[in-house]
Amino acid sequence: MSQTLPESRLYTFIDEPREYALYFLEGQKLIQDLALVHPIKGQGFAYFRETILSVQPMIALLKGGEQIGFYLDSDKPDFQLKIETGHLGATRCMLLPEDFQEFPAAMHGFVRVLKSFPNNKPSYESVIQIDGLALRQVVNRVLTDSYQVNCTIAVSDVSDQSLMVHQLPMLEGRDESPGGVKKRRDGIHGKVEALFGHALTDPAEIAEAFSAVGFRLLTRRSVRFECSCSRDRMLSHLLPIYRQEGESLFDPGCETLEIRCEYCKSKYNYSRRELTTSTASADDPLDKRSGRSH
Repeated sequence: MSQTLPESRLYTFIDEPREYALYFLEGQKLIQDLALVHPIKGQGFAYFRETILSVQPMIALLKGGEQIGFYLDSDKPDFQLKIETGHLGATRCMLLPEDFQEFPAAMHGFVRVLKSFPNNKPSYESVIQIDGLALRQVVNRVLTDSYQVNCTIAVSDVSDQSLMVHQLPMLEGRDESPGGVKKRRDGIHGKVEALFGHALTDPAEIAEAFSAVGFRLLTRRSVRFECSCSRDRMLSHLLPIYRQEGESLFDPGCETLEIRCEYCKSKYNYSRRELTTSTASADDPLDKRSGRSH
């Protein structure tokens, strides 16, 4: 019988000089859950995994209520990869096409980062053109250009774990050059690789292991696969398409339309009558003013 993995967590550590923070993602349960949902196989899933483990530690840079969307749109090779996650660790991801079977050495296209805030504050959007960059270089561009922080990422090859080293704001006399954070990461590289090799999941063992590297545990949070889709939300996205496409959305002889969520693969069925009625209701100005429902 296979052992059930504990919930994934993101740990926040700090070194004793308080110069660097280290964020460790124990992501084995998260990657396992995504593997059960998505039919992606082989090198395609390896790329999917690598991207998720690279991006997920960035939630440590978010404040309460904030969320981030990471969207890769590659023309060469042709694929789309989306990650949506938030401060509290709820995460959903997708990769299209589902039969994608490559681990691109480089990509050409765009990466879009969308950061949303609570209380209806305007979102922040950053679009970066990517010309022949590897995934690790793309992630570094996001950290420096979109987040504007001095960070570096390391992803394990042997366990579904990763870490991000973050150089904290400069104090008097401290070197805050871009090479400083890489030097700190490289200085603990051997010990971290050994830690990755043990694939630790127990919080006490993880805290002890990083203490031996010179980092003290501050806090941890759960990270999990969770999709926010619902029947009503899918309907709200479907109605504008139905207004334009109309009956062409339905297969001949069918009275219902099946919609599948790209992130969690949940299926929702809508009848022709429901779509017609919902569209008429949404377009009725009297309904909008009075809040009247049919």
